[in-house]
Amino acid sequence: MSFPGYPVRSRAAQVAAMLLALSAVGLVSGCDSDDESAGADATTEDGASSGAGTASAERIRARIIGNTVGGTMSPDSSYTEYYAEDGTIHGPGYEAEWRIDGDRMCFDYDEAPQADCYDVRIDGDSVSWRRDGETEGRGTIVEGNPNNF
Repeated sequence: MSFPGYPVRSRAAQVAAMLLALSAVGLVSGCDSDDESAGADATTEDGASSGAGTASAERIRARIIGNTVGGTMSPDSSYTEYYAEDGTIHGPGYEAEWRIDGDRMCFDYDEAPQADCYDVRIDGDSVSWRRDGETEGRGTIVEGNPNNF
């Protein structure tokens, strides 16, 4: 077997090329496309997710609380909020409240008749807010309160 422009001369090289090609196919097929319906990933002892599965309450507290998240919610509304450890949310010109209910994060803004609760996915510094299996918002976690809200 040879690939265009890359002649393979020995049987060992042919086998190595085939194994390399199969490994690449395995890696690509294991990549996560936009299908976020996969089950939650395994978690470590501190509740940290090993990937982008639904975060545990411990993971939410460790990554979101005491930090700022900026992003967008559907449809096309942007936000930047600091989530204080006392359960308050501080944004530009407003305050609200947050709480963790099970493994969901809930937000209570005065104008809303009830709190909005979301499943949270955290992957590095990226966060997505999900409800009923749909992503309703995305954001980026920034350490601390750099905007002094």
